[in-house]
Amino acid sequence: MIDEKGRLFGKVSLIDIFVIIMVIVFAVGFVYNRTSQDIQRIIMADTPMYVIFLVEDVRDLSLGAVQEGDVFFRQHERIPLGTVTNIETGSAYGIITRADGTAALVPMEGRYNMYITLAAVGSITDRGFFVNGTQQMSVGGRISLQSYNLLTTAMVYDVGE
Repeated sequence: MIDEKGRLFGKVSLIDIFVIIMVIVFAVGFVYNRTSQDIQRIIMADTPMYVIFLVEDVRDLSLGAVQEGDVFFRQHERIPLGTVTNIETGSAYGIITRADGTAALVPMEGRYNMYITLAAVGSITDRGFFVNGTQQMSVGGRISLQSYNLLTTAMVYDVGE
C-alpha cells in the first residue's frame, strides 16, 4: 500500500495528503469563525441615556475645568460621547500607615472624587449600552475622556435610560 518513497499506492505522498487535509481544516475553521459570530440584537436604537463617570483623586484645578454643558469625547476622537448635565464631588481617600503599623483610610486634603453625568444618545443591545453605536458603557469599565479643558481617565460608575 505504501512504497519505499512514502507514497500511497505509489502515486501520492503521505506528506502531501497531510498538508492538503491541514489546509482544508484551517480554511473551514476560518470560514466558520468569520460567519458564525453572534449578531448583536439592538433592542432600542437612538435612546436617550445617562452615563455617570467617576474621576478619582482630582485637584481643584480639574474641578474647575468641567462645567455643565461641556461636551466630552473619547480621547483622540472628535465623536461626542455626551454633554455634561451634572457634576458632584466628594472627598478622595488614601491609605496611611500609622506609627503602630496599622493602616487607616483617611480623606486626602486638596483631593476630590468627581462624578460627571453625561446625557448621551445610544443603543441598548442584548450585550449592554452603547454610546454612538461603538463605545460600550459597562459599569466598572475605564475610558479616557477628553473635553476642551480636561483630559482624564474615568470609570463608568452608572449607566441607564
